[in-house]
Order: sequence, then structure tokens, then C-alpha cells
Amino acid sequence: MKKYMIAGIVLAATMLVSCGGLQSFSFDQLHPADVTFPEQVRTVAVVNHAPSIPSPKKTLLTLGKLDGDGKVLAEGLAGGLADSRYFNQVVISDSILTQERTGGELLPQAVVDSLSQVLGADMIFSVDQIQILTAKKEIYYPGFVPLTAFDLKVRPVVRAYIPSRLMPVMTLSKVDSLMWDFTPTLSDYDVVHEGSNHAAYTLVNLLVPHWQNADRIYFDGGNPDMRDAAVCLREGDWQEAGRIWTNLYDSTKKGRLKSRAAFNMALACEVQGQMEEANSWIAKAQQSASPGSEEERAAKFYATILQELTKDFQRLNLQMRRFGNNFN
Repeated sequence: MKKYMIAGIVLAATMLVSCGGLQSFSFDQLHPADVTFPEQVRTVAVVNHAPSIPSPKKTLLTLGKLDGDGKVLAEGLAGGLADSRYFNQVVISDSILTQERTGGELLPQAVVDSLSQVLGADMIFSVDQIQILTAKKEIYYPGFVPLTAFDLKVRPVVRAYIPSRLMPVMTLSKVDSLMWDFTPTLSDYDVVHEGSNHAAYTLVNLLVPHWQNADRIYFDGGNPDMRDAAVCLREGDWQEAGRIWTNLYDSTKKGRLKSRAAFNMALACEVQGQMEEANSWIAKAQQSASPGSEEERAAKFYATILQELTKDFQRLNLQMRRFGNNFN
């Protein structure tokens, strides 16, 4: 089953890379979770509190509303949290807490206290509901025949509880979308299982810090030292690359080479998690660039990215304190 990944393509970056002297670069970057847990939350448990559903049919494809599989979501969520190694221990309860439910009900405090004691958990994640909405969708590309795709929207509802608290401390409910090839073999079974698994993956990224691929640009060529530094970049030797760019910046009075060296230094600092220094270097790149130049456009674009990342990095530092801010 082929899936379509729907992502916004940053047109400005694409246009910049097409200019002379600019190259693209990708690396894995740790991003913060949407939620920050107290350091005391070390052991968590995942329970299936979603309504039971009939077995999805492999010979039927429903366009419209479906219920996801709470067991699949609970297992995927527990597995993803365990793989992240953010918590000391992740426990999953195999038993369904309530069979006859309509979805959305809260766990009684007595149940939360009992589960916490039996499972030895500081916090309980309760999978309460999974709503799935499906539809056909036409995808148009200029010069090509329209493609018929299967559009799937998933909305899980997961609540977090701690012992001795009457109400949940947090409710997560986020709609996410997938697109698939519309094939004759596609069925409700595929939709329910894939949709429930995807919802688990989405929730894990909301709950714990996670790695994502980041695409950046850098200046290459125009000077032997710049070419040598670019080789160091591609080999992952950021210390040597940074030394070369810093020397170039300090030894150049003005002009595009000074701006390009500062721009590349900003990237080196970002990759190494030095966000304050990265912002300082990109400001120097803008100051050294000629108005309307390729260097100024690139620096302005990158400065916007770094400003947003700096906010995230502050939250990430808070979330990683339990590991002594070791991001590896």
C-alpha cells in the first residue's frame, strides 16, 4: 500500500539552493515534545479504555466514519514510548477496562489509584477513543492525469492521570491525515489498523522528545578555505569546519566571503546545539551581506528558522534535564 506524505515544500529554500555557491545539507535534530512532564514521572502505564469494536472486514471499504482499534493504539503507544527510552519504564495493561462504552468517559479516581498501585506507575495514559474519517480525493498535477487517492483523517483521544487526582491532568486530541493509493485491495481492516498505528506514532511525538530530519543550506566554494571547510562539513568534522569559517570571517574585512563564513558558522552552531551562538552568527551574516544580495536573502531566511528553533530548544532543555541535558 503506497502512502503519500503531505508536506509543505519551502519554496524559498528551493530557490536559494538553485543559486550558485549554495548546497543542501540534511541532519537529524532532536525536537521537544508538546508536553513537559515533571522529572518525578519515571514509570508510566498505557491502558486501553476505548470502546470495543467488531473485527474490521477485509472485503469492505467504508467511506465515512469508522472507529479505530484501542488495542492497536495502546500497544503502538506503549511500544513507541518504550523505544524512546524517555521514561525509566513503560507498562501496558492487557485488559480492557470497560466493554460497553460509547467513548469519551473519564476513568474514575478509584480505578486510577488501583491501576497505579498494581502497575507501579507514576502516571496512567488512557486510550479513550479513536475516530477515523475516510474519503476519496483527487490529486491534480499540471500536465498529468488526476490521481484518485484515499484520504484518511485520524483523531485519537488520550488522557493522562496521576494517583489521588479526580480529573485527568492532560487530554491529547489531535487530528492527523494520511493519503494512500486508492486500490481494489484496500479495506476497512487496513484503514483501522494503519490508522490506529499512525495515531500512536503521532501521539508519541507529542509526548516525548523525538528526532526529525532537518534540511538546511550552506555556502560552498569561491575560496580554497571554503572548499576545505565544506569537505569537513560533509565528513561531520564541525570543529575543523568551524575553525576555518571563523578564521575566514576574522581575516576578511567585508564582502560576500565574510557573510558566507558567518552563515556557515551559524549552521555549525545549530548542528552542535549552540542556539545562542547560531543566532549571533546569523546576525553577523546579515550585517556583512550587501543589500539585495544572495547572501542577505539566505541569511534572512535562516534567521527566521533559528528564531523558531530557539524557542523549541529552551523547552527541549527543560525536558532533557532528567538526562543531564545529554541529547545523544
